[in-house]
Amino acid sequence: MIGTGMSDSLEGLTAADVQHLASDRTPDARIQLLGKLMRIAEQALLAETERTLVRDLLVRLAHDTARQVREAVAWQIYNSPLLSDDLARDLALDVTSVAFPVLRHAGNLDDGLLLEVIGAGQSDKQMAIAARAHLSCDVAGALAEVGNLAVIATLVGNEGADLSDQSLLSVAEKYAHVPLVAEPLAGRAYLPASAVERMVAHVSEKVRDLLVERHRLSPVMVAEIVGHGRDAATLALLRPISRPGMEASALAVHLHEQGRLGVSLLLRTLCGGDFDFFAAAIATKSRVRKANALSLLLDGKWEGMRALLDHAHVPKHLFRPFQVAMRVAQTTGYRGDAEGRLAFQTEALGRIYAECGQSEERAMDNLLLQLFDQKGDALVDAAMDIAGMPFLPVRGNVPRGGSGHT
Repeated sequence: MIGTGMSDSLEGLTAADVQHLASDRTPDARIQLLGKLMRIAEQALLAETERTLVRDLLVRLAHDTARQVREAVAWQIYNSPLLSDDLARDLALDVTSVAFPVLRHAGNLDDGLLLEVIGAGQSDKQMAIAARAHLSCDVAGALAEVGNLAVIATLVGNEGADLSDQSLLSVAEKYAHVPLVAEPLAGRAYLPASAVERMVAHVSEKVRDLLVERHRLSPVMVAEIVGHGRDAATLALLRPISRPGMEASALAVHLHEQGRLGVSLLLRTLCGGDFDFFAAAIATKSRVRKANALSLLLDGKWEGMRALLDHAHVPKHLFRPFQVAMRVAQTTGYRGDAEGRLAFQTEALGRIYAECGQSEERAMDNLLLQLFDQKGDALVDAAMDIAGMPFLPVRGNVPRGGSGHT
């Protein structure tokens, strides 16, 4: 008990307070004592013995039989230096109404404690943790596996949660079709390429619009990957949402590991004028340095590029379109920049069709079909003007427009 011999710093807590507490055993009396105790602790510089006394009183109140007293302790102490690790643990493992302010707001809680609470399976407590200002990768990963939609939605909507690429991909695979989760997931500042790719094919139009806005995706390409799943759409979708500072090589490795870095994607990338990614892709497949591949491309060194294509297992009878595209880059002086890209694309498509469009190789036909697939009419018409011939989508078909170009 606190008697009349208390120090000046604790004079705010009087013997009358203690006497009142002894005579009035209602929860309200103990809550009033708690309020006065916290005001004293905040306003006074306590000696170590006094601080110990205050902590002892707080511990007693934190274990009070009345739930409302324990709730009051939790709300009063969650951001106080008086919250010790032991006291935080006791409150966090109490009923949800007591644990909530500590789990939601208290800083510097041990990850082990948070993981223990998550593992206990109480969704209200998991929700409180999911909304914390900062979550480590381990804690965020554990929450991502709990299976409660409200918890998952809160977690992915929390930018302070350090979610790994694997956790984000796992959530996208499981919940892309669930608007409650898909919308906050699409709104995150960063998503790995693999997660966005999973989401686009399954989410609602509203969430697709959010993906387009948040991650600077082309709406046309989003529509294409939904409807067709073409390599070109995959490339255009993935590039803009790479992690800031992430090299094209990392994206090339991702696509290569997924078995999606095929010949058609290589050619469409080259003809699209994305030289940086083409160099990364061909370097990944042929196991050389990206800088060397880019140098060969920009310098127009076909013999060296042919060797890379060979190492990348591009069939030799499909080398010709790559050679034509490189020659167009040299003659136009195009270096892979945004400026002049449309002119390069038009010239490259036209020259490739003029020089390769009459091939007897079915594989060449298929490659050119994929190259021209989903290109706008204006671009194709301009390319065909350069080629000086009509566009025949498949050998023997009627040209676009009925009778064809003259």
